[in-house]
Amino acid sequence: MLPVRDAALELVASWMGDRYFRTFRLDDAAVEHFDALITQRERRIGVTVGLLWDEESEALEGTEELAELMATEVMEDRAIADAGYVIWVPPGAELPRDEPAWSQFRVLLAGGLAGLAPGDRREVRLPVTLKLAKLQAEGQYVSVSGTLSSQWTTISDGVNGAYHLDARALHRLSSEQAEIDIVISRVRDRAALLDTEEVTNVAVHDYWRVSRLPEQSAIGVSVVAAAPTFDPTEGVTVRRQFRRDVKRAVEQRNAGDEDLTALVMVSPLAHLEDELLTSALRGMNPASYGALDLIVLVADGAVRQVLQPRTLPWETAATA
Repeated sequence: MLPVRDAALELVASWMGDRYFRTFRLDDAAVEHFDALITQRERRIGVTVGLLWDEESEALEGTEELAELMATEVMEDRAIADAGYVIWVPPGAELPRDEPAWSQFRVLLAGGLAGLAPGDRREVRLPVTLKLAKLQAEGQYVSVSGTLSSQWTTISDGVNGAYHLDARALHRLSSEQAEIDIVISRVRDRAALLDTEEVTNVAVHDYWRVSRLPEQSAIGVSVVAAAPTFDPTEGVTVRRQFRRDVKRAVEQRNAGDEDLTALVMVSPLAHLEDELLTSALRGMNPASYGALDLIVLVADGAVRQVLQPRTLPWETAATA
């Protein structure tokens, strides 16, 4: 089992290497003032790591058990390299608890981890069932509840009658439009077979993200997940937690004396494009975060810069 914060730090160190064309490493030495330390040669980068959900009150049930079981798969399955992996559970999702769903779920996730190259990520298809009901013969409309509601106009185009689609079992749409088109096509095909007041199942896939950490990372599995009641796109909650971690990062910065300071935020988002930290930062007083050099968000297997450093210690040294 690999702690979420450790996995996020591995991703950020690799991201910094790609962005700044230098080698960054996590320092295993005890850190006095910061949550962690990243080094670039003799330069020290103090890092504060925050989660946008509360690990105790907003934890997803079964997360630790899943991480431990999948870590066992990593150690025992020859198709899966001994490396670090992350399972990014989409918002609102729950882990299956009954058999055979639990065993099938683990097999599918293990298959998703197999063959991943260092730093790669992919989507794992998990079977889910949607409910589609035909309400009346007139009209050309499909009301949709759940994640698929963003596609309701596309689904409605080409159907005859009024329908309701309960798509709450689907928690994350694929990043590939072709996969979304497959889901929409299956809904339309089932709708064409329904008579008024009939209900049918629509078998589709949920698309969960898995990723492999960069080379030389710690071995194990981390699960980024929050309780189904937590919404990472709810602005008030995100801004409140973000402000708390910014304040904590500034306090650590004032107590320490590193060459660069960074705040790393982790969010259980379905897609990185859904993030609210960039807009939240714009709404804050610059004096509240001015002591920080870099703020990044880790979500959906990727890293996004939220605050860009004004100066970099290695560039300053080169100029001098």
